[in-house]
Amino acid sequence: MRTVDVIDDIDGPGTDIAIVGMSGRFPGASGVAELWSAIRAGASGITRFTDEELRAAGVPAELVDDPAYVKAAPVIDGVEEFDAAFFGFSPKEAQILDPQHRLFLEHSWAALEDAGCDPKRFDGAIGVFGGCAHSSYMQNNLLPSGITAVMGDLAVGLANDKDSLTTRVAHTIGLSGPSYGVQSYCSTSLVAVCAGASSLAGYECDLALAGGVAVNVPQRVGYLYQQGGIAPPDGRCRAFDARGLGSPLGSGVGVVALRRLEDALADGDQIYAVIRGWAVNNDGGRKVGFTAPGVQGQAAVMAEALASADLSPADIDYIEAHGTGTALGDAAELAALQQVYGGQSLLIGSVKPNVGHLDRAAGVTNLIKAALALRHDEIPPTLNLSEPNPQLDTGEARLDVVTRLRSWPREAGRIRRAGVSAFGIGGTNAHVVLEEAPLVPRTEESPRPEPLIWSARTAAAADEMTARLAGHLAGDGREHRLADVAHTLQAGRQQFGHRRLLIASSTAEAAVGLAGATVLGRAESRTDRPVAFLIAGTGEQYPGMAAELYVSEPVFREVLDDCRAQLRRLMDGADPLAEMLAPRTPPADGTLGALFGRAPEPAAATPTGVLQPALFAVEYALARLVQSWGIQPAMLAGYSLGEYVAACLAGVLSLESALALVTHRARLIDELPAGAMAAVPLAAADVLERIERAGITGVGVGAISGPELTVLSGEPQGIAAVRALLEAEAVPCRPLATTHAFHSAMMEPLRERLTSWIAANVPLHAPRVPYVSNVTGEPAVAEQVTDPDYWAEHMCAPVRFHDVLRTLLRQEGEPALLEIGPGQSLGAMARGHADCPPERWPLIVASMPGASDPRPAQAVLAEAAGRLWLAGVPIDWTGYRQDRPVAKVGLPTYPFQRERFWVNPPGGGAAALPGGALARDTAPSAGEPIPSNGRAGEGASVRGGAGDGASRAAHVTLMSPRWTP
Repeated sequence: MRTVDVIDDIDGPGTDIAIVGMSGRFPGASGVAELWSAIRAGASGITRFTDEELRAAGVPAELVDDPAYVKAAPVIDGVEEFDAAFFGFSPKEAQILDPQHRLFLEHSWAALEDAGCDPKRFDGAIGVFGGCAHSSYMQNNLLPSGITAVMGDLAVGLANDKDSLTTRVAHTIGLSGPSYGVQSYCSTSLVAVCAGASSLAGYECDLALAGGVAVNVPQRVGYLYQQGGIAPPDGRCRAFDARGLGSPLGSGVGVVALRRLEDALADGDQIYAVIRGWAVNNDGGRKVGFTAPGVQGQAAVMAEALASADLSPADIDYIEAHGTGTALGDAAELAALQQVYGGQSLLIGSVKPNVGHLDRAAGVTNLIKAALALRHDEIPPTLNLSEPNPQLDTGEARLDVVTRLRSWPREAGRIRRAGVSAFGIGGTNAHVVLEEAPLVPRTEESPRPEPLIWSARTAAAADEMTARLAGHLAGDGREHRLADVAHTLQAGRQQFGHRRLLIASSTAEAAVGLAGATVLGRAESRTDRPVAFLIAGTGEQYPGMAAELYVSEPVFREVLDDCRAQLRRLMDGADPLAEMLAPRTPPADGTLGALFGRAPEPAAATPTGVLQPALFAVEYALARLVQSWGIQPAMLAGYSLGEYVAACLAGVLSLESALALVTHRARLIDELPAGAMAAVPLAAADVLERIERAGITGVGVGAISGPELTVLSGEPQGIAAVRALLEAEAVPCRPLATTHAFHSAMMEPLRERLTSWIAANVPLHAPRVPYVSNVTGEPAVAEQVTDPDYWAEHMCAPVRFHDVLRTLLRQEGEPALLEIGPGQSLGAMARGHADCPPERWPLIVASMPGASDPRPAQAVLAEAAGRLWLAGVPIDWTGYRQDRPVAKVGLPTYPFQRERFWVNPPGGGAAALPGGALARDTAPSAGEPIPSNGRAGEGASVRGGAGDGASRAAHVTLMSPRWTP
């Protein structure tokens, strides 16, 4: 046998293509994972029908009783069903849409999700390449039903035309890359893969969806065995067996997502396998007939693919063959393999004995099997081989058909590679050279709590996704890193209105949480909700509160280090952050408790000159961390010292000026006599009246935090007298751990000194971000905040935080409130506000645990990000990751909520024979000329083989109202 010369003068594309996602539905397998399990186990997906099932499907009794009628077919379930609402189709539109189009659309979406690609956020163009079979649904169901009179010829035609398959996907999903149909009969989907790879190599697109689909309508019927045809007499494909008589024709769909390898590696995509080379050619008439296979064309396309990959035959371990099991088809393919691989040992196999011949989806199914074999380090067995075809040995190549599950491990010094073939009627041949995915070294980091987020268009789909994730992480996903799972969900899934959130610290914890009651949910259509920052003042800080975030969050650490260095210069080398960065200590018993929502301070209060600069730095760093996630405040509001942080974030003060001002102000306050403060659950007017009536002096209102929540501030003896007075009247009055009487008359001696110092040392600017004034409770204006006396008034006047909250709560857009600082005291005030009844409570999110909250700071921060996402706040998840090493992993894809959308054929007659199967005596033998009446529009039929010289009985009928089944 002549050996084909290895081609060495072809310039390959020079670009490796990664298979980063895949999806499909196959006979006996509802998805890619199920397909792998089935073929690995040597299971057949061929369905056998009872006589009762066939009669119910409309098969005439004389056919059912005919000994030549084969009661089997490769079928897929649910072709009548479709999630029309997900894709925006009306019920009528869904009814007339070819099931091939439905399946290709659903699995294109699923392949994108498997690739971790949200098309709305993908940075690049996405192309679509694929093909489908003639619409037997239109031929056998729609046209006989007369639905064109209702929907119109154009609508029905577009819903079933081959040419609209890929463009419908592009239009529906919103993909802007090249999109066109491919048609080459049985090699269609592998040719589509080659077209997608070429488009990527030529930078026409940046991700390509490629594949094919074929659905026979009706499905659940058998066929008449025809001697010399492609379909065998017993429904079994025996590829490379001496007794092979063909492969049953069936339904299936497969779609792969492709990227340039360099891009896939840069983005941490999961990679099933790498396409090193590919080629497409045509036999060019060098064969006995149009439907016959061409040995020279097949050999040439394999050699061309090897050359484009810059490889030799010795580099290939395995060939996933076309393998239809017909005498002529197998003979031609084996002859071509002998020519190319003369002198080499080669393993071969075929998936067709498992699933049948899937027509336009055959080639991509071969590709998926070969890619999975590389991924799982195993070659599944080829079924039904009992008597090897003697042509396996008629050449210099040693061709061994894999008939048992075979280990295919990685080996040092050798890269595993496979070839994949598909050959079509008319002689268009395609071959792809696959290579194992490169091993990517991973940098292990300490695990941290992660927000796992997912969503769906309906509550039922969201709940089903929850269950799927739970099952996956408890099973096949146990080896995933939790950070990779979180990253895949955050970056690779589109956001819908029914949202779910789980915070977990390990994959095992996530699996348990998903199966339990710890999942948070929200129905929310928004993706643009604004955020207001609520920035705390002193009162909730505690030793060690910044320690964990300092270690775990690079942005927080970088900003805090900057503040720390500047503060040390301002404070003669002293480190005000030492206590907050020390190991966290257990909280003491509360002194303010539920009344004010603030956790207690340590028994020995930190001096103001140390505390306030330190707290400013921590809250400023925390705000900058949140902003690095893409969360930019639409409004800012601070409580007391928190307004200085707000002013700095708003651009009124530079960071350098703010640190200097806070440090100088705190130093001045430390010069004052000690003061005291207490919280009282009474209105300010009420408590002042009681104080005046009792003749108590030296006490005033330091803050109005609610309609019946007032903070008193003043001389220690005056506060003590008020406490005694109120306790005698059974009114609780809780002292605050403080060093001075902030926001009281005791601050007045500092007014002029602070004003003068600011005027001389601090440049003040108009705010670039709106924020609310403590002094007025209204949005701060440039005239106020650029006046140095404003900041002195701010130090002396009461904090009108109740009015601040009213202003915030009346903002348009219903902003979420993110509390910057430890605890949730400001959020507690907002929930109790008169302008905020329970039915209108805004989302209020904590970003740091309070002193009495035992949760890790990372868990609180992760929950903050997740809760904001639930509410529709856009999160930059890349910013949230902060360059931590993550990769995309395979996770369950969208759980489509399918419903039946179907037009039944009238009377059942059209369901008798799938694709218009012909009587036994009308089929041409292999290689014969194809008869045709040549009259377009009058039921012109084409009878031909399936790429191997055997004839496939199939009607290819032009659209015409004159057609009859």
